[in-house]
Amino acid sequence: MTVVPTGVRDDESGLVARLTLEQKVRLLTGADSWALHGESLVGLRSLITSDGPAGVRGTRFDASNPSTSLPCPVAIAATWDVDLVEELATALGREARSKGVDVLLAPTMNIIRTPLSGRGFECFSEDPLLTSRIAVAYVRGVQRAGVGATAKHYVANDSETERRSYVARISEGVLRELYLPPFEACVGEAGVFLVMAAYNAVNGPTMTANAILLHDVLKSDWGFTGVVISDWSATTTTVPSAMAGLDLVMPGPNGPWGDKLVAAVRNGAVPEAEIDDKVSRIFSLARRVGGFNGSTAVAAVPELVDPDLLARVTSRSFVLLNNRRGLLPLRKASVRSLALIGPNAIEPQTQGGGSVRVLPSVRVHLAESLRRALGAATTVSVHQGCLTSATVPAPLDGTLRDPVSGKPGVRLEIRDSDGEVVYDVPIPTSVATWWDGLPVALQEPGSEVAMRAVFRPEADGPHVIGAAGAGHMRLTVNGTLLAEARSLFPGETVEALGRPPELRVPVSLDAGREVDVRLDFRPEKRFVTMRLGIAPQLDDEELIEEAAQAAGDADIAVVVIGSAEGTESEGYDKTTMVLPGRQDELVRRVAAANPNTVVVVNSGMPVLMPWAEQVAAVMQVWFPGQAFGEALADTLLGVTEPAGRLPMTVPREETDAPVFLAHPEAGDLVYREGLLVGYRGYDRTGTEPHFAFGHGLGYTDWTYESLIVESESINRGADLGCVVTVRNAGKRSGREVVQVYLEAPDDDPRRPLRVLAGFGTVEAAPGATGSVRVTVPARSFARFDEARREWVWKPGAYTLRAGRSSRDLGLSSEVVVR
Repeated sequence: MTVVPTGVRDDESGLVARLTLEQKVRLLTGADSWALHGESLVGLRSLITSDGPAGVRGTRFDASNPSTSLPCPVAIAATWDVDLVEELATALGREARSKGVDVLLAPTMNIIRTPLSGRGFECFSEDPLLTSRIAVAYVRGVQRAGVGATAKHYVANDSETERRSYVARISEGVLRELYLPPFEACVGEAGVFLVMAAYNAVNGPTMTANAILLHDVLKSDWGFTGVVISDWSATTTTVPSAMAGLDLVMPGPNGPWGDKLVAAVRNGAVPEAEIDDKVSRIFSLARRVGGFNGSTAVAAVPELVDPDLLARVTSRSFVLLNNRRGLLPLRKASVRSLALIGPNAIEPQTQGGGSVRVLPSVRVHLAESLRRALGAATTVSVHQGCLTSATVPAPLDGTLRDPVSGKPGVRLEIRDSDGEVVYDVPIPTSVATWWDGLPVALQEPGSEVAMRAVFRPEADGPHVIGAAGAGHMRLTVNGTLLAEARSLFPGETVEALGRPPELRVPVSLDAGREVDVRLDFRPEKRFVTMRLGIAPQLDDEELIEEAAQAAGDADIAVVVIGSAEGTESEGYDKTTMVLPGRQDELVRRVAAANPNTVVVVNSGMPVLMPWAEQVAAVMQVWFPGQAFGEALADTLLGVTEPAGRLPMTVPREETDAPVFLAHPEAGDLVYREGLLVGYRGYDRTGTEPHFAFGHGLGYTDWTYESLIVESESINRGADLGCVVTVRNAGKRSGREVVQVYLEAPDDDPRRPLRVLAGFGTVEAAPGATGSVRVTVPARSFARFDEARREWVWKPGAYTLRAGRSSRDLGLSSEVVVR
């Protein structure tokens, strides 16, 4: 098809005209993995990009320049609080700016189609309206700080399995009504600076060369004036991608454009006006982020997100799923002993895997946080409960030290091919990752990196040492070579970083007797992760029995369970919703030993909870970031309310999910369910979820008193206002998320029974009432007519329902669309 460029903007045309074709094309591919080319002729400096959605990493993992680790995006959406999200995103944007970052590669706004999504934690919701509202707030906040936000991954990038090659087969109506609205809202309402074209293809063309979705929908229909950037290494063509509407190929400096694109312009395959339009968009981006101001401003000390704001967001993201006997909040004075149990109590999972990861500025210690909150009068014991990690856990805090400085951590040395040490630094953990910014010495053939540490065991007996990485490894203890092996690089780069192959060696150690440990590593590729784990060999049955005994001896048992390291990540999908290891059995046995058992679920995506009705309380805390400890202690003790609501449905059984295994078949990923994703599918089939979309209890009770529509009839294409009044029927102040759903007059089985049409929040003291005005947008009454290729409004009587979740809707009112 012939694509007509949208045209060079007047304020950039003079600058564009000063450049040769070669200079212009050079600007359209990155300078390296994270930087764009500058151009001194027009005063343009290099712009810097960085991941990501749950914290700004910078251009590399740098222990001397850590980042604020935020709650994962699904947790942020669980707040259902657009004002708070915008405040948090503004703080994130300021941190990005202080690190010299111009463009944040966030937010991820794909719909959570299946609970097995490996990257689902990085998205906001299964619902397009909630996703849109949270995404718009996120983009506005980041860009208020002078940093460009990137709406990704456009579009239907909803599976990590074969993510670089599958073709999403999805109707235009489903695209328009379910998967495109968050992107459309960020373009139309938030003015997002960039949109990232995804790896996958949609209905044929790859997204980097999909003229219908990039040029026709994004740029023409929606009027997007920003930059369309490719996902990293997603662009595989020259002319098709250049003509489809892609503006910027990342990373660089190599790629399918460059000289090939210059040649395509010279031979007439690509009009030079198309090149001018792309350069103009990049110049416009540069003006918005200060790219013509000389150099990048990097603060001496990064402006990290305020800890109080971070704790407030984290607490508000926690969802109290049940509180069967009113055990929570705990009464501090009555808790003399608390057993903190579970693998995630020892090794909390604060963030998911992949490009979303950062090096947090604060480490999480759940036991210490609880001890501080409870005070010296309460005894807090800690018990692992069972084994879940697929790799050998990192050594416990205080057991590993740098052999040179004696400080906690390890020593990293890089030797060149002649054996000379050319890089020698301490790092605080036994995990070293170079996503990029690999030291020059390690890029030379024959070079090696060595990780050296002194380990002090806390127990006698058999231990396991795990050395992980893709490449050649040698593991030495006290000067003796114990093992040597070579592991192959997995097909997916992110998988090599998230769960690299591991070499395991059994050793016998004596408590308190230090040993020198050395891991020599020659990486397979430039993306490097090396990891050293050391742990006692433990028996599941003994751990569970010890935990149950401790629970029986304590006033309260808090069991922290969930995902293990590497089980939820970019690059691969989950295979089951069942908790890893024997965690289900652990919960049952602890609950049998102590009726005052609180279960804290530390996972990015929902898990099956067959024991939920056997415990006193269950709280979903997601991947909560670095404020996990303080937020958990505060919510358990009632200092703050766990005020979150589920942004996605939790099934009782795996087979209940409308979409479960979403794997391509012969390269095609067919969206057979159409619009019936998440709660929409549960409602249409009448399947009862374990916990419904929008569910969350908090620490008080609410009664819904009235739903008043501002007009009993509206014209097609008009918004509708309504007011919902609720009363706090509990004994403490609280916050309620009021949800409004819309039912259409017909009962087409292919369409949802009802959809979320709006929401708002109310805060009220005990016994007080509060009202919130909710606007139901005109689009909620519409559907996309594929034959006419336009939105249409069906006249008739629609029903509004208001309540606490998609399955708890006590108020209703009718409105007629004329």
